[in-house]
Amino acid sequence: MKPERHSETGPDELYLDVRMLNNLHEVAKWGKVLAILGFVLSAFTLLFGMFMQGFAKAPALEESAANVGLSGFTVVVYAFVALVYFFPSLYLFSFSSRMQQGVQERNRQQVQRAITKLKILFKFLAIMMGLFLLLFGASLVMLVTGVSELQV
Repeated sequence: MKPERHSETGPDELYLDVRMLNNLHEVAKWGKVLAILGFVLSAFTLLFGMFMQGFAKAPALEESAANVGLSGFTVVVYAFVALVYFFPSLYLFSFSSRMQQGVQERNRQQVQRAITKLKILFKFLAIMMGLFLLLFGASLVMLVTGVSELQV
């Protein structure tokens, strides 16, 4: 079954009616909200890491903080997490801004650039999820082998 084509479009073009354009504009609005919340979360994560570093260096808690693993490495871990979360937020913000502008102006190139940013976001998230699954699997293997060594 062939898809219906609008009479004003060529063979390689896609026609979007007003309802679809409104939906894309609405998606872009919510994407922008999520992106801004992502920026805020990244900043809070970084600040929390710095707070934990300062907390670990308090004279009264320095020895107990070292015992629970709070060290200079803490800031590095929190900064890495904040950076990893910053990039999807940046790509989502870029997608949302370009999509809103493209839909408002009915600018095909701007909508295409927005879709490209969305593609980059999805690729980044897929790679990130794959790495997290690998790290989770490696942690699980280390946990199981560590527990079995403790029982021997």
